[in-house]
Order: sequence, then structure tokens, then C-alpha cells
Amino acid sequence: MSVKRLKVIYTGGTLGMLPGPQGLVPAPGFANRLCQALPDNWLSNNRLQLDFLELDPPLDSSAMQPRHWFQLAALARQAEDSVQGIVILQGTDTLAWTASALHWLLPEISCPLLVTAAQKPLNTPSSDALSNIQQALLWASQPDLTGVYLNFHHQLFDPRYCRKQDAQAMDAFANPRGQALAHFRQPLPSITAPSFPQALNFQLTIQQLQYLSEHFQARILRLPLIPGLDASYLVKLTDSLDGLLLEGLGAGTSPPLREFYTALKKHKIVTGMLTQCWSGQVSHDYAASAEARQAGVVNLGASTPENAQASLTWLLALRQLKLASDRKTPLLWQEACM
Repeated sequence: MSVKRLKVIYTGGTLGMLPGPQGLVPAPGFANRLCQALPDNWLSNNRLQLDFLELDPPLDSSAMQPRHWFQLAALARQAEDSVQGIVILQGTDTLAWTASALHWLLPEISCPLLVTAAQKPLNTPSSDALSNIQQALLWASQPDLTGVYLNFHHQLFDPRYCRKQDAQAMDAFANPRGQALAHFRQPLPSITAPSFPQALNFQLTIQQLQYLSEHFQARILRLPLIPGLDASYLVKLTDSLDGLLLEGLGAGTSPPLREFYTALKKHKIVTGMLTQCWSGQVSHDYAASAEARQAGVVNLGASTPENAQASLTWLLALRQLKLASDRKTPLLWQEACM
């Protein structure tokens, strides 16, 4: 059996942090620390060869921006034809955003791409870093697996339906819609990479992804609709936005904000409605949803906020490249989230 070459991209995050003057900070040189932490002969026994790349400087996941999604997608495109799989290491706080964005940016990727992280730094007591990384490496070496996945605490998730649910627990991620795709300690089921309807299957080139990482920044706001919002204040936001994620009450109801919704429609801001609930979906069955419906607010169903923002960023980037029209963007966004 031949050796399986894997690309490992370290962006930073808790798993690679070391103590600093003000607390834990992402540290360079993670490849050496990881190789020292792996059990003797683990790589050779699993016939794995790792090709490391580290972002310089490594980032706390709170510093991960949409431009990094495009950068990582370009790096994955560059590597996919020469490796068995790709593993991206970052922090947990924005892991779901990165995974979802890479799903949309890399349709029909020819190898498995796993994103993973840890709740505790490598080489600290009771750390989950080594276990999560080993599992991601083994998932990425599976010959029949393609597509983008999030791996955490023995579980494999569809990145469109995955959220960080706990700030400290080792099983920090969950699918609000149901179960994980697979569990590492159980026999590997047959996993089919998420399909892309023709309308959503945009193959961006390495050059386009690199351009977006350097020159594109979508102005998107996520706004929970809470009691007491002032519509006149919210109107002031509409002049500077490209997209807006509204988190509605319950099944997507909204406080009375007629002036605000009128402004959204006037300025043609791409706006979608999520639910603030952990599970369930937007239904727009209530009269309290009428103002939003009449303003053209897109029903995003049971989408996670992370997937909603990542997919909208991707669609606005397509619009920047003139691959999608202003008119089609809301419809494509709804299809991506439903």
C-alpha cells in the first residue's frame, strides 16, 4: 500500500497556543510540536506523510476573517491534485464559519478536506488537540471520501449543519438538525459528499479566490430582533450594508419595525430571516412576519447563522466577480440555506 500524502494547514487557534504575557496566544512552529507529540511510528504505521503549511502569523480564531476563507480555499485548490486529503487546523470559535465557507467555495473538491480544532492546547493536561488532529488525519486519508467536513470529538459533521454549542466541553460541536454524519469509533458508513444543485455549482479558480482574499470584503451584519428596538435607529444602518441576517423571534416573527423594513426594500439590501431558537425553523405563518415578507426578506428556514453568513459572503463574492446577478442573489441564498 502506498504512502498517503496529506496537506496540513495550521492557521492558529487554541490547539497551537502557548502562554503569553496576557494569556494564551497562537504560536508558530506547530508542525514540530505536533510531530513530537504523535506516538512513535504512528505516521508510518498509518502510512501517512504530512506536508505542513503555517499561516504567518498564526491567528486566534477570533481574528479569522472572510478573506482567510478565500485564502484557505485557494491553498486547498492548489494542493488537492497532489495529496490524498487536506486538514485545516484553527480555533473553535469560528470553526463553523470556516467549514461552511469552504463547503461553498470548493464544490466538487477532488479529495476530503477536514477542518478541526481543540478546546485545550496541545501538550497540556487532558488536551483534546492530539486526538482531534489524529482523527482528522485519518478521515482525510479515506480513499472514498470527498468534500468538506468538520471533525470534532470523534464526530464528522456536514459543515452546513454544525454549530459550536459549548464554550468548554470537549463535545463542543453539534448538529441542531439531528445527528453527526459519522462517529470515529463506529464502522465508517457510506458518506456521500453534499451535492450542489446546478444553480449553486460555481467553480472558482485559484486566481479568483486569491483576488477575493485580497480585494473583497462584504459588509454583513447579524441582528437579533429583540424587544425595544428603535426602527429609526436601525434605518441608519441601511446605507452601509451589503447584506443583513435578521434573527427573528420564534418562527421568524418581528417587532413592529415598518420604517426599517421600508428602508431595507428601498436600498435593496439582501436580507434573510433566521430563528433565534436552537432548533426549528422560520415559517412566516404569523401576521407578525408580514412586514418582513413584504420587504422581500428571504426565509432561511432552519439554516445555522454560520452557514447563512458564509453562504451570503460567497454569493456576494460571486456578484463581485459578475458570476451572479443582484436579482438572483436572494433566490440563490435561499436555496443554499434551505
